[in-house]
Amino acid sequence: MGQTTTVTFSNLLSVEKDKLTRNKPDAEKVVTELYVKLRPALLSYVYHLVHSNSDAEDLVQLAFLHLFESINRDTEIQNPRAWLYRVVHNFAIDGARQVSKRETLLQEWLREREPDFQESSEAEIVRRDQIDKLLQLLNERERYCLMLRSEGLSYEEIADILAISPSSVSVYLARGLKKFRAKNV
Repeated sequence: MGQTTTVTFSNLLSVEKDKLTRNKPDAEKVVTELYVKLRPALLSYVYHLVHSNSDAEDLVQLAFLHLFESINRDTEIQNPRAWLYRVVHNFAIDGARQVSKRETLLQEWLREREPDFQESSEAEIVRRDQIDKLLQLLNERERYCLMLRSEGLSYEEIADILAISPSSVSVYLARGLKKFRAKNV
């Protein structure tokens, strides 16, 4: 008999690829378990790109449907977490380009990432304004790398999402942080 290939889903579960293709309920189970575990983080990330709960929900659902179809087509997915982030990222960016809202969405995302205090001190308001101004100094790759890194993704996962090398991620992060430090933030 042929070799059995094992597909590991980010330590969530391990399934024999042959079993997935023969037994569709197993593929459904894999996608369902990933959906339960990754959906909240993906929704949060995409919401900050598209600034719409319903659009974010639609994009995340489309990404999981795409995952299910890919598994059924025997597409090899080494890191489903990064793969899903890349898919929703690409869906969101394509939509944002059509509406030309990327700059506004990134600024709002950063504001919402900060802790929500009922009463902001004057220093916090000044700091947010400084961050908004500094965002304008960053190029698109630097902003996305910083944004994804703040979501807790590794350099490799960010590289997969943005279709660049991990060393490029490192360079973009370093450049972005250097620009922030140069302005004493």
